[in-house]
Amino acid sequence: MVDRFVDRWKEKEKKPSLISTIKGIGKPSRGLKRQINSVIQRIEAQKHKLDNAMNRFEKRDAVLFKRIVKALSKRDIMRANVLADELAEIRKVEKILMHAALALESVSLRLNTVSELGDVVTVLAPAASVLNNLRSGMAGIFPEAGSELENIGSLLTEIVTSTNQTTGTPINTGTANAQAEKILEEADLVAEQKLKEQLPEVATVVSVAEKTSAET
Repeated sequence: MVDRFVDRWKEKEKKPSLISTIKGIGKPSRGLKRQINSVIQRIEAQKHKLDNAMNRFEKRDAVLFKRIVKALSKRDIMRANVLADELAEIRKVEKILMHAALALESVSLRLNTVSELGDVVTVLAPAASVLNNLRSGMAGIFPEAGSELENIGSLLTEIVTSTNQTTGTPINTGTANAQAEKILEEADLVAEQKLKEQLPEVATVVSVAEKTSAET
């Protein structure tokens, strides 16, 4: 009798409880979690590459700025202006890279919050839109990154579509695009602010030098 009771109790322990079953409803499957984690890792890898590229451009930025200051010290305004134009182009690239890196960081943070199946559509759809937007910006200056972002974006879209078919959760394209736009706008504002804080203004230095040269 005791043995039968023990056997039955062991069988009950093997079966998932009602509470654990309820808690499991709506949770992403292990396979889906692995896919999302893989996407996060690929995004982090691209962010690392963008950070490295930023460091290279920052070094070039510093060298050019020193050359501008040197030209100004010699009152060679024409050369200073030429160098300033070159530096302006480099800083455009720096802003694009920083904007992309910040947007990827934001996407990565959002993907890490996915804990419910409903989150997959609401979080991944805007993320895919962000990546596709960044891809077009990267194509001209960092083709390798642009290609990888396109691949990751396509994978996210596939995951969203698959989850939508499984759960029946509707994909609101308008909302997804609006959220993506918000992420990109926030990244743009932060990138612009960071560059202003980190990099000295060339135009101000050149204009002051031109004014000083004219007065003397």
